[in-house]
Amino acid sequence: MSKFLKINFQGNLLLLLLLLSFGVVQAQVPDAPTNLIATGINTGGMIQFTAPLNDGGSTITNYEYSTDNGSTWITPSPAVTASPLIISSGLTNCTSYQIKIRAVNSVGSGTASSGAQLIPATSVEMGVNWTTGTSAANNSWLSLTYGNGLFVAVSADGTGNRVMTSTDGITWTIRTSAANNQWQSVTYGNGLFVAVSIDGTGNRVMTSPDGITWTSRTSAENNSWCSVTYGSGLFVAVTRGVTNYKVMTSPDGITWTSRTSAANNTWESVTYGNGLFVAVSSDGTGNRVMTSPDGITWTTRSSAADNYWNAVTYGNGLFVAVAQSGTGNRVMTSPDGITWSARSSAADNLWQSVTFGNGLFVAVARNLPRTTPASSGTGNRVMTSNDGINWTARNLAVNNDWRSVTYGNGVFVAVSFTGTGNRVMTSSYKVVADAPVISSATLGSTSTINFTQSSSVYATAITNYEYSTNNGSSWVAVSPAATTSPLTITGFATVPTSILIRAVNSVGNSCPSNVYSTCTPTSSTETISACNSYTWHETLY
Repeated sequence: MSKFLKINFQGNLLLLLLLLSFGVVQAQVPDAPTNLIATGINTGGMIQFTAPLNDGGSTITNYEYSTDNGSTWITPSPAVTASPLIISSGLTNCTSYQIKIRAVNSVGSGTASSGAQLIPATSVEMGVNWTTGTSAANNSWLSLTYGNGLFVAVSADGTGNRVMTSTDGITWTIRTSAANNQWQSVTYGNGLFVAVSIDGTGNRVMTSPDGITWTSRTSAENNSWCSVTYGSGLFVAVTRGVTNYKVMTSPDGITWTSRTSAANNTWESVTYGNGLFVAVSSDGTGNRVMTSPDGITWTTRSSAADNYWNAVTYGNGLFVAVAQSGTGNRVMTSPDGITWSARSSAADNLWQSVTFGNGLFVAVARNLPRTTPASSGTGNRVMTSNDGINWTARNLAVNNDWRSVTYGNGVFVAVSFTGTGNRVMTSSYKVVADAPVISSATLGSTSTINFTQSSSVYATAITNYEYSTNNGSSWVAVSPAATTSPLTITGFATVPTSILIRAVNSVGNSCPSNVYSTCTPTSSTETISACNSYTWHETLY
């Protein structure tokens, strides 16, 4: 390298460093999201994706989507900042859309993703149907969270196996906790999983960057830390401990500082939303809520009732808390964390945990309270609400002692304190099968239909097929029921000249297949009298 080139290189490097130091080098728009998976739901769709590797040097604040291959773009409100992006309405079932998404940061809208086909179809929303899953061990699972593409649960017992992780909420793997403490709560923030415990000496916090490898940390006090959350660059934990130092905070999850709570109550749960930390308590008189804008200075607030408040969450502009005591008032809500209103739960169960995701609040109930032994509902230990005010009981998978529920990547997941091989349950969209594709057919008094069939992972099992010989005006179930290709259909008095089929499952009917016709039209929309005036077309969408 010549002397001139060396000087020029060094000069440019120095200039770049100077520009960086003065903030002259500006952020860019984000790269494109990747790996789109589009699942059709009723008049909409769920778009799962991988976030851009490069956010352009500025935090992604939303994801826009296009249903016409990028010609026009729609900005979700409230903002979507992580997979999945849910299009809840506005589309037409059995119509094909070419979906693209793009990330948005402070600079603007980024590069569009590759397209993915979306065909809306009949579905059942999340939170309605629950499926039992197998936990990695029959431990007393008390809390779980979702972050960075991973579900993480922590337990109060077990030997060297008090953590388990899952990418989908269904298949779980045991992980080694940093200590065999009674881990009560886990959260995710700023690239770190943080869990807190009610016991241990100098090790009542543990952290992990990946949910797999955990490191012990020293809590600010050896208190019974029962809940931890993250917000505004700060981890905040609350305790049932006996001292006034019932709050501790940490900017990094590693170094913790004691804070004075607003009252010497038994603080059970803490959350963050809309610039405010909110904690709820199981005891106290007229002061079972406290709030803080910074996690440091706390102020008591009047709860809607002096119930045993177990959990609080924030979503869609509303704080929602649930309780294990009270009559007809085991839910309370607040738009600001300060003024609270009593709401009726779907049942007077021992509500233990509440979360928000995909526009839905979901709460689960435990089996036994810490005070009076009693059961907590049969078949209704889950309730859901679109607004936090009106609640509906749901049929859960099994009457276990459900302790925690969370949402991530298109699925609600709950974990249980009890059960044998069934201490996890999940709920996601349930959808119909994809439209079958007829590859060939022999039409006669006995007809044979050859086809291919695909289904989303969210589709329930196919139980039968239906067919139509009048272009979908009416449908007949195949009898006896059949679930695989080919279909053999008998009993035609008049030989059909065209046929189409659709799959049937517990959710409903799929979109129709393409039409198979014995006609040879001259155009894709020509009406052929020889085909009994059926409009011939290759596909309905």
